[in-house]
Amino acid sequence: MVKKPTFILSSLMLALACSSSPLAFAQDEAAPKISISFADDEEKPAEVAPATQPAAAADPAQPEATGAAQYSEEEILFAIYGWFLVHRNQVDMIDVSKEERLAFLSGVNTALAQKEIPGWQEHMPSVTALMDQRWAPVYERLQRERKAQTVELFAGLAKQENVKKSATGLFYEIVSEGTGKFPSEDSAVSVEFEAKLVDGSVFETTEGRGGPIPIVLANMVPGVREGLQNVREGGIIKLWVPASLGFGSEEKPGIPADSALLFEFTLHEIGEAELVETP
Repeated sequence: MVKKPTFILSSLMLALACSSSPLAFAQDEAAPKISISFADDEEKPAEVAPATQPAAAADPAQPEATGAAQYSEEEILFAIYGWFLVHRNQVDMIDVSKEERLAFLSGVNTALAQKEIPGWQEHMPSVTALMDQRWAPVYERLQRERKAQTVELFAGLAKQENVKKSATGLFYEIVSEGTGKFPSEDSAVSVEFEAKLVDGSVFETTEGRGGPIPIVLANMVPGVREGLQNVREGGIIKLWVPASLGFGSEEKPGIPADSALLFEFTLHEIGEAELVETP
């Protein structure tokens, strides 16, 4: 939202891909083969029994289930934590073979065993190159999907009577008009807000901060600066900010390039801009 924001949420994707992935040691047919010793090479990942259902009592009329490890509650939580690290960072979106997946898990086991893969530093350029190659089609697909979602969203907004469109292309809806004065483009305001992308993911929010926070309109992206001038103190406004009024083609942590930004603001108070530092 701010031109030069400090985001609390930052992606661990690059760190996970680069620091714990032995699968990416690219091999040239003419180059000597790399010999790497992993911790627990022979260990195979066990299938986790479903965590949502308690273990049922054995039924003598039914054959005993086999193939799924019976984990303790804490072990199930560790399995979920491992899943979360991969899923949250979207590593599961990369196209990998069964062998590469097992190599990845071997690298994770090596790290958990507090051991080091010998010579990993010299292979990092190859790791980076391979990760760039594998992520490229994922990024392209996500960008196509995001653009399609944005076009559909803004086309739908244009048909809604309660949503207005400004000359700049900003869409906004006054949810509650408020009773106070309007801010100017140089105002400082106290607000609560939630900011999302078109896919519904939240990239910034005041929830959990203990109440409204102060912001200076002059420091906001153009769409927010313009939009907040349409609501009075005490009012609530929704903004649909096209990329041209947001960060444009600049990529921010948690915000891909060319992203439309969706906001809901509650404007609590208008103050003096010179007395407020943008958080």
